[in-house]
Amino acid sequence: MSQLIFRLCEASDGRIFACLSDQPNVEDVFDSGYKVAYKNRDNSNGTELLASWRSSFIVKSAEFNKLPEDAELPAELQSAFDTMMASLIKGVDVFFCDYNLGIQANAPICNNIMDNYKSTDFVLFSCEEMIGNDPRTQPYLVSYAAPRYPDTGNIGRQHRIYSKTDAFAFCQAVHAIVVQREKDALTGGHIRTELDPYINQENVEKSHAENAINQFVKAIQHSNGTAQTNLALAGPEQ
Repeated sequence: MSQLIFRLCEASDGRIFACLSDQPNVEDVFDSGYKVAYKNRDNSNGTELLASWRSSFIVKSAEFNKLPEDAELPAELQSAFDTMMASLIKGVDVFFCDYNLGIQANAPICNNIMDNYKSTDFVLFSCEEMIGNDPRTQPYLVSYAAPRYPDTGNIGRQHRIYSKTDAFAFCQAVHAIVVQREKDALTGGHIRTELDPYINQENVEKSHAENAINQFVKAIQHSNGTAQTNLALAGPEQ
């Protein structure tokens, strides 16, 4: 059985980070990546200690079975994911997300969110089609930068990073995003809240976050039942 976890954190400089996954202990990898990346940016613990979150919470969903590997990604499940993200991403600057959330197959359920939420930078992990499936040969990161607001004169770039599920890789992703944001802010590539109102909204509350991920789990369970029925009707392969 699997379980969704959602972690929302405020960094020492006020930036908001989020992590959404169905893998156990990913929140520890996420925390470790931040703590090292921000070591020299957070002086609240002195210069020798790792950084700490200014505030944070974590919620977990009910347990569920993932959608089978040989099942296609249903439109209803994609819609449920998009609805969940609309709740979770309010005010989030950097979002870490499992590439194939709730699905055994390597299905790109996260692709839409990068275009829909331009003011957020994304780190997608556990994406075999981008970095392979052998931990011995996987690159730590495959990174792209897309125009943040392509229809304006704003020169800001949106990070789209495909990452190994590893604390060092997460650390490098955080560092790359923060440095790029600082450079963009100095050259006119600042975040445009009037273009993306969601980025200026209040972050999701803990109880609402828990409800949002459980609604998505219900959609997975429904799709899973439909997929199992279809597989049974199809019968064994000849």
